[in-house]
Parts: sequence; C-alpha cells; structure tokens
Amino acid sequence: MKTYISLILTGLILSGCSSLTSEQKAKLDSLTPCEKMDGLITEFDNRFDALKDIKVQNSYLDVWTAKYNVFGDNCQVTSFNNQTVTYQCQESYKDQQQAVAMHQQAVELTRQCLTKTNNWLETQKESETSLRTTFVLDDKSPVISVYTSKTLSKIKTWSTSLEVGKPVATK
Repeated sequence: MKTYISLILTGLILSGCSSLTSEQKAKLDSLTPCEKMDGLITEFDNRFDALKDIKVQNSYLDVWTAKYNVFGDNCQVTSFNNQTVTYQCQESYKDQQQAVAMHQQAVELTRQCLTKTNNWLETQKESETSLRTTFVLDDKSPVISVYTSKTLSKIKTWSTSLEVGKPVATK
C-alpha cells in the first residue's frame, strides 16, 4: 500500500509539473482516504512537495492548493518559514452541530487510518467554543490535528479543519 502511494507521489515530483495531467489526476482520485493519509505522513519530511499544486499569491507566507483533499474540498499546503510547513483542510458550517459531526467524521477516519500501522496517541481538548483532537506518534512524525471552533462569521459560524504538520506550541 505505501509502495503504491510512494510511486504515485514520486511520479508527481519527477514530472516537475505544477498542474496534474488527466492520468495523474485519475490515479490520485482512485486513492482511498487512508492511502491519502499515508501520503501526507510520507510527504511530511519532504515539506509536502509532491502535494503542492498551484501557488497562491500571498505576501506573508507561501501557500499552494493541494493536489488532493483528505477532508472537504479546500486543502492547501502552507509554508510559514524554513522549518514550518503544514497541510490543512478547512470547511465552514452554519451551526455547531454540523461542525461537530464533521469533526467526529474526520477523527474517525484519521483513527481508522493511523491505527492500522502504529500506536498513535490520541488526545482531546474541549471547551464551550472549540474541540481539538490530536494524534501524535513520535517527535519525528507529523502531528495530525482535527479542530472545530466558533468563527467570527455571521453566516457560517463554525469551522472544522484537519491539519498535518509540526506541533505549534500556542495551539
């Protein structure tokens, strides 16, 4: 399984193209959610280079759309500096119930994918306006975090995100 995803991701890197061919897109679309999660973990040490698609202009940090989405339809790779890069997907919802339901779905998917191979530690923190579930394996592996919180929006007042990257001390 890991060999298959590694071959696909290696092919994407070697192609040198920032946009996908229809054949590459079809291969990525055929991946299971757990194969995609494995790809994220594998590509963490490579700064998610094989997953970067189109670079989005931004004055403050480097942002790319992701070549595939593990959660929702709006994933991106963000580089804050030379040491910190994350893969993040975020969706907004009209109410807390929808956001928490998606949080639970993302946590269950992550749990299913990670427990197949290793002993990831799962922790959860909850408050009145937020919920965070974090998966940690060791200090060399990325931290995977599912976060749901109230937003400042008046229309979609809750959001849920899945993030893969280094732990951030302030979170």
